[in-house]
This record gives sequence, structure tokens and C-alpha cells, in this order.
Amino acid sequence: MDQIEEKLISCFTAVLPELSSEEILHASAVNALNWDSVTTVSLIAVIEEEFGISIEIDDLSQFDSFQGILGYLKRSTAQGPVAVDFA
Repeated sequence: MDQIEEKLISCFTAVLPELSSEEILHASAVNALNWDSVTTVSLIAVIEEEFGISIEIDDLSQFDSFQGILGYLKRSTAQGPVAVDFA
């Protein structure tokens, strides 16, 4: 598990505390009981704060699962369009 994944699990735990770490890895808006539009907005806010980034509206379609968000964060840090602060 890399640092991005660990930080993202922490974000999910803050917003969806009823999910175990294993459940978080497979969580999506479809299969997580309490994941609704308010959860998505909360996740985005927590992720922006935790990673020190600003997420563009055009990218929000990728924020429907843990794996989708993880992929977005990894691609973003590899390509450099968003600044990620790991301090």
C-alpha cells in the first residue's frame, strides 16, 4: 500500500466510519449503503484538504468509487495537473 492509498483510506474512514478498511477498498456509490450525494461532496472536501488539491468539476465523474478516486489521484500526481502536498 502506497502513501496515496493510505491517505485516501483515511479520508474514507473520516466520511464513512462504518466501513472497514477492506470494505473501503471496494466501496462505491453503488455498493456502500450510506454513500449518497452528500457523502460524495464530503469526500471531495476531505480529499481536497488532505491532499492539498483543488478538484475540477470535470473530474467529478471519477469520484464514484474508492478505486476511481485512487486512480484519479495517482494519474494526477504522475501527470502533474494538480499539486499534491504530502507533508
